[in-house]
Amino acid sequence: MARLLAESFAALAAELPEAHERMSARLAGRAVAIRVDGERFVVEADGGAPQVRAARADEEEAAAVRVAASRRAILDVLDARRSLAEAVLADEVEVVGALERLVEAREALLAYVHGAVRCPSFPALLERFRRLAP
Repeated sequence: MARLLAESFAALAAELPEAHERMSARLAGRAVAIRVDGERFVVEADGGAPQVRAARADEEEAAAVRVAASRRAILDVLDARRSLAEAVLADEVEVVGALERLVEAREALLAYVHGAVRCPSFPALLERFRRLAP
Protein backbone atom coordinates (compact mmCIF):
# COMPACT_ATOMS: atom_id res chain seq x y z
CA MET A 1 0.00 0.00 0.00
CA ALA A 2 2.74 2.48 0.95
CA ARG A 3 4.65 1.74 -2.25
CA LEU A 4 1.53 2.25 -4.34
CA LEU A 5 0.84 5.58 -2.64
CA ALA A 6 4.44 6.68 -3.28
CA GLU A 7 4.07 5.71 -6.95
CA SER A 8 0.86 7.71 -7.17
CA PHE A 9 2.62 10.78 -5.73
CA ALA A 10 5.36 10.41 -8.36
CA ALA A 11 2.77 10.04 -11.13
CA LEU A 12 0.91 13.12 -9.93
CA ALA A 13 4.19 15.10 -9.86
CA ALA A 14 5.05 14.02 -13.41
CA GLU A 15 1.61 14.30 -15.00
CA LEU A 16 -0.02 17.21 -13.16
CA PRO A 17 2.68 19.10 -11.24
CA GLU A 18 0.39 21.94 -10.17
CA ALA A 19 -1.90 19.51 -8.31
CA HIS A 20 1.13 17.86 -6.74
CA GLU A 21 2.41 21.27 -5.62
CA ARG A 22 -0.98 22.15 -4.06
CA MET A 23 -1.04 18.86 -2.20
CA SER A 24 2.57 19.25 -1.05
CA ALA A 25 1.98 22.79 0.20
CA ARG A 26 -0.90 21.62 2.39
CA LEU A 27 1.23 18.84 3.89
CA ALA A 28 4.37 20.94 4.37
CA GLY A 29 6.03 20.34 7.72
CA ARG A 30 3.44 17.79 8.82
CA ALA A 31 3.53 14.06 9.33
CA VAL A 32 0.45 12.00 8.54
CA ALA A 33 0.47 8.51 10.04
CA ILE A 34 -1.58 6.07 8.00
CA ARG A 35 -2.70 2.57 8.88
CA VAL A 36 -4.37 0.49 6.18
CA ASP A 37 -5.32 -2.91 7.47
CA GLY A 38 -2.06 -4.02 9.13
CA GLU A 39 0.34 -1.77 7.22
CA ARG A 40 1.59 1.37 8.97
CA PHE A 41 3.37 4.17 7.16
CA VAL A 42 3.98 7.91 7.31
CA VAL A 43 3.61 10.63 4.69
CA GLU A 44 5.84 13.66 5.25
CA ALA A 45 6.46 16.75 3.15
CA ASP A 46 9.34 18.62 4.72
CA GLY A 47 9.96 21.46 2.30
CA GLY A 48 9.36 19.41 -0.80
CA ALA A 49 7.51 16.51 -2.31
CA PRO A 50 5.69 14.20 0.11
CA GLN A 51 7.66 11.09 0.99
CA VAL A 52 6.11 7.80 2.04
CA ARG A 53 7.99 5.53 4.42
CA ALA A 54 7.36 2.83 6.99
CA ALA A 55 6.29 4.21 10.36
CA ARG A 56 8.50 3.77 13.39
CA ALA A 57 6.82 2.41 16.50
CA ASP A 58 6.67 5.80 18.24
CA GLU A 59 5.52 7.90 15.28
CA GLU A 60 1.83 7.18 15.11
CA GLU A 61 0.94 9.04 18.31
CA ALA A 62 3.24 11.97 17.47
CA ALA A 63 1.87 12.57 13.96
CA ALA A 64 -0.11 15.74 13.27
CA VAL A 65 -2.84 13.60 11.71
CA ARG A 66 -3.57 9.90 12.05
CA VAL A 67 -5.71 7.98 9.58
CA ALA A 68 -6.81 4.36 9.84
CA ALA A 69 -8.95 2.45 7.35
CA SER A 70 -9.32 -0.86 5.62
CA ARG A 71 -8.71 -1.27 1.90
CA ARG A 72 -12.39 -2.18 1.59
CA ALA A 73 -13.47 1.10 3.25
CA ILE A 74 -11.20 3.07 0.92
CA LEU A 75 -12.71 1.34 -2.11
CA ASP A 76 -16.22 2.01 -0.82
CA VAL A 77 -15.38 5.73 -0.80
CA LEU A 78 -13.58 5.67 -4.16
CA ASP A 79 -16.47 3.80 -5.77
CA ALA A 80 -19.04 6.20 -4.23
CA ARG A 81 -20.80 3.48 -2.25
CA ARG A 82 -20.21 5.70 0.78
CA SER A 83 -18.97 9.25 1.21
CA LEU A 84 -15.84 9.91 3.23
CA ALA A 85 -17.98 11.59 5.89
CA GLU A 86 -20.26 8.54 6.05
CA ALA A 87 -17.25 6.24 6.38
CA VAL A 88 -15.87 8.34 9.23
CA LEU A 89 -19.24 8.44 11.01
CA ALA A 90 -19.55 4.66 10.62
CA ASP A 91 -16.06 4.20 12.14
CA GLU A 92 -14.83 2.61 8.91
CA VAL A 93 -12.28 5.41 8.50
CA GLU A 94 -10.73 6.96 11.58
CA VAL A 95 -9.10 10.39 11.49
CA VAL A 96 -7.46 11.97 14.53
CA GLY A 97 -5.80 15.34 14.88
CA ALA A 98 -6.30 18.96 15.82
CA LEU A 99 -9.02 20.63 13.77
CA GLU A 100 -6.58 22.88 11.89
CA ARG A 101 -4.41 19.89 10.94
CA LEU A 102 -7.46 17.89 9.84
CA VAL A 103 -8.57 20.75 7.59
CA GLU A 104 -5.09 20.91 6.04
CA ALA A 105 -5.09 17.14 5.50
CA ARG A 106 -8.53 17.35 3.88
CA GLU A 107 -7.31 20.09 1.54
CA ALA A 108 -4.26 17.98 0.64
CA LEU A 109 -6.53 15.01 -0.05
CA LEU A 110 -8.77 17.13 -2.28
CA ALA A 111 -5.77 18.42 -4.24
CA TYR A 112 -4.57 14.81 -4.65
CA VAL A 113 -7.96 13.51 -5.81
CA HIS A 114 -8.62 16.46 -8.14
CA GLY A 115 -5.25 15.80 -9.75
CA ALA A 116 -5.62 12.02 -9.78
CA VAL A 117 -8.79 12.06 -11.86
CA ARG A 118 -6.89 13.98 -14.56
CA CYS A 119 -3.75 11.81 -14.63
CA PRO A 120 -3.55 9.13 -17.32
CA SER A 121 -1.65 6.66 -15.12
CA PHE A 122 -4.13 6.63 -12.24
CA PRO A 123 -6.61 4.08 -13.65
CA ALA A 124 -3.83 1.46 -13.68
CA LEU A 125 -2.80 2.44 -10.13
CA LEU A 126 -6.42 2.11 -8.99
CA GLU A 127 -6.66 -1.32 -10.60
CA ARG A 128 -3.55 -2.42 -8.73
CA PHE A 129 -5.11 -1.14 -5.51
CA ARG A 130 -8.30 -3.11 -6.23
CA ARG A 131 -6.22 -6.28 -6.50
CA LEU A 132 -4.82 -5.61 -3.01
CA ALA A 133 -8.26 -5.28 -1.43
CA PRO A 134 -9.71 -8.36 0.28
